[in-house]
Amino acid sequence: MKTIIKELLIELTLNGKKSFHHKILDKIDEEMEVSDSVSLTNLLMQWHKKIKKGSPFAQYQSDYLQLSELMQAKYKILFEKCPELSELYEFNNDRIYFNAFLTDADKQEILDYVDDNYKIIRHSYGRKL
Repeated sequence: MKTIIKELLIELTLNGKKSFHHKILDKIDEEMEVSDSVSLTNLLMQWHKKIKKGSPFAQYQSDYLQLSELMQAKYKILFEKCPELSELYEFNNDRIYFNAFLTDADKQEILDYVDDNYKIIRHSYGRKL
C-alpha cells in the first residue's frame, strides 16, 4: 500500500477522535464544521465496512457510494480542500468510486484495513425511562 494511502486511512479511521491530530484532513476543518467532516469521512468508512460484510442497502454498492443532493455539495468541498483523497477515491457528482488506478488487491487491502481499524459507534437518542 502506498504511504499516502496508508496515512489517509489512518486519519480517516481515526477522524473524530479527540486525542488524534490530523495532518492531511486539517485542511478540511478550515472550510467546514468538524461535525460535517467527521460525518462525511464516517460515511466513507461505513461504505467500506458494508462492502466487506455485504449489505442489502442500495446506498452501499460495492463499486460506488451513492450520494444524496445535500451530500454531493459537501463532498465537493471535501475533495476540493483535500486533494489527497483522489489517491483513494474518484468523486463524480452523485457517486464516489475507488480510484481507477487501484488494483483489486489494493482495494481488498483497504477494505481489510478499515474493517480491522474502524469501529462504527452507534448512538442512541431519546428519553431515558
